[in-house]
Amino acid sequence: MSPAWRREKDRAQTTDSAVVRYLADRSDWVVRADCDDCGGYELNLQVGDPTQEELARARASAFITRVHEAGCLGCHARAWRTRPAPPSDQPHVWWDTGSGEWMAWKPLPGSDTGISLPLGIKTFWAPQEVRAAARALWSSERLPLHVAADRDDVDPDDTAIFYDVGSGRWHLHSACFDCGGFELRLTSFGRGAVEAACDEALTCLELVAKEGCPNCRSVRERTAVKGSEDEPRIWFDTEASDWLVWQGIDGADGGVTLPLGIGRFDTRRTVVYRAAAGLLFDSELFLDEGA
Repeated sequence: MSPAWRREKDRAQTTDSAVVRYLADRSDWVVRADCDDCGGYELNLQVGDPTQEELARARASAFITRVHEAGCLGCHARAWRTRPAPPSDQPHVWWDTGSGEWMAWKPLPGSDTGISLPLGIKTFWAPQEVRAAARALWSSERLPLHVAADRDDVDPDDTAIFYDVGSGRWHLHSACFDCGGFELRLTSFGRGAVEAACDEALTCLELVAKEGCPNCRSVRERTAVKGSEDEPRIWFDTEASDWLVWQGIDGADGGVTLPLGIGRFDTRRTVVYRAAAGLLFDSELFLDEGA
């Protein structure tokens, strides 16, 4: 028996004896990771079906073998709480076993310890979302952006992106004090495109900060009384998920509203205005010809 084989056998015995149990109040299986230094901790396994004990044990075994034995997360979290300044001055992410969510740390000018903020991601098994959420949190200075694992994790007051399984796309939910918030369907496709979704969402939020809430604008345009003498209107309609252009027409109450077929809110405004101008001019030609 080689020493290497013996270590693998001992490790297998350790993982097989890991305490795995189903907690109804969490609707999840959890594993107990023992540690003589910090006392150990429990980790949700993201296996919601109470009948899937075999799957839960397999995931627990993989976690104990590949993660916990490489370094206790409980000790790591305790070190962050007692010594919150790491050797490097670069941003870090760490799993807080106490609160059960990912934290993002960044140096803070004038502080020796920096600052750690929760990312709102309460599953350990989301490395891509964690990286994207941390970058988004520190990149967005006006409206902090969070990354949520699911639509149900987004509160009305949150500004966050979430993955919609039905459409296969990421969505942006932005809070608004006046209208209660709105959602934008992003073009980033697939759960793995979370970083691209963050980039797109941050661009949208910068435009919202500069131009105002597009949902409030949509409500105003939909309810406004317009006459044939009014100037054309262009806006992104959050209900239609498209840029719309309104043009007054003699003899037509309220004029006519037409879609531009541009579904991205962060489309360059010159592209939007060029498309609207082409549509309006072509419409005027049709009207002149009696069409």
